[in-house]
Amino acid sequence: MDLKRLLPKLNPLTRANRVAPAITDPWEQGLAAAFNPSWTPLTYAEYYARSALVYSAIKLRQDAIAAVPLRVYAPHPRHDRSRAAHQPVPDSHPAQKLLDYPNPFWTRGDLWRATETYLGLWGVAYWGIERDDLGRPIELWPLRSDRVRVVPHPDHYLEGFVYVGKGRQLVPYAPDDIVWIRYFNPLDEHAGLSPIAPLRLSADMGLDALRAGRASIANDSAPALVVETVDTPTDEEVREFYKRWETRFKGPKNARRPVLLGGGMKASGLGFSPKDMEYVQTLRWSLEDVSRVYGIPKPMLGDVERITYSNYRTARRVFWEDTILPHLAFYQEAVNRMLRSNFPADGLSAKFDLTGITALRDSENDRAKRRKTYVDAGIMTPNEIREEMNLPPINHPPGSV
Repeated sequence: MDLKRLLPKLNPLTRANRVAPAITDPWEQGLAAAFNPSWTPLTYAEYYARSALVYSAIKLRQDAIAAVPLRVYAPHPRHDRSRAAHQPVPDSHPAQKLLDYPNPFWTRGDLWRATETYLGLWGVAYWGIERDDLGRPIELWPLRSDRVRVVPHPDHYLEGFVYVGKGRQLVPYAPDDIVWIRYFNPLDEHAGLSPIAPLRLSADMGLDALRAGRASIANDSAPALVVETVDTPTDEEVREFYKRWETRFKGPKNARRPVLLGGGMKASGLGFSPKDMEYVQTLRWSLEDVSRVYGIPKPMLGDVERITYSNYRTARRVFWEDTILPHLAFYQEAVNRMLRSNFPADGLSAKFDLTGITALRDSENDRAKRRKTYVDAGIMTPNEIREEMNLPPINHPPGSV
């Protein structure tokens, strides 16, 4: 199939930089690579189903992103000085409806959970834009990242995108019909960089430790308690010892019951072996790497060592401030670019509404104190603060301050 004929033509005025031909593979090589992706292998997705730590980390991030509403704002007419610079568009606005109800089968939360999952597994996410007969966007569809191929162009940087379906069916997309969200990859600027790439060795070690631990438990023949005697007991004495032991100590009712040994007998517990401790340390190492790569404090991943209500609350706030807020800004750039290209005459912009996030309420109080300090010091006016908060200005009577 000739993909060049299927892909829509680009705007000839759109130019790439002079090194574009040097970083763009010939079309034939690019087509061959389309069926053998190096940066989005299917094996990365298997960590979501196999690793409890990777699943938990991505689940925490996707739930956090999906919990924040995304509002679309439009500028006020310039002659209207009695209102803020921007105001939320009504829910019936086509752009707001597109983000709130991306398609007939997916909710807003579904869209963001899928997007965050694809980014967390492959470092890149794609939304396919469907249009009506007039070319207006009416639906957004998240596309599986491992099935989408970027088609470079030596002059225009980007020829388009191709979705590789079952049976290698090829579905072409023009550049404007895809919302392209990716983490920067220094080794291939047309690809995203998956968080799994630097994490997979540590995650594999954690999985190997779990497998080894499971096999050790299943095949374990080492006793938890050793009873030493002066004389070697007969077989009959051993059977009688086990019979009495199980009668007196077996079952939950007899747990922690005191034991009385005969003369010349000594009991000692074996505890954890060095190999057992190695398994535990490997699992902790895996947890710490997942925590670092996905930006999630360890208490939120189930690490309850030395946890308190106070430091867990601090961990949640750190998670939101250091991980989720920058990530929301990352998403806003992609959404705003989509709005500018599809609603150019409306001057629309999108912003996540954080007012309902309980973990950030303390920081909102700090923000209020900062604003008050700025007003008291004459650095900002109350109306400038109100504009920052997307509120209408206060109209003072003539001659008043």
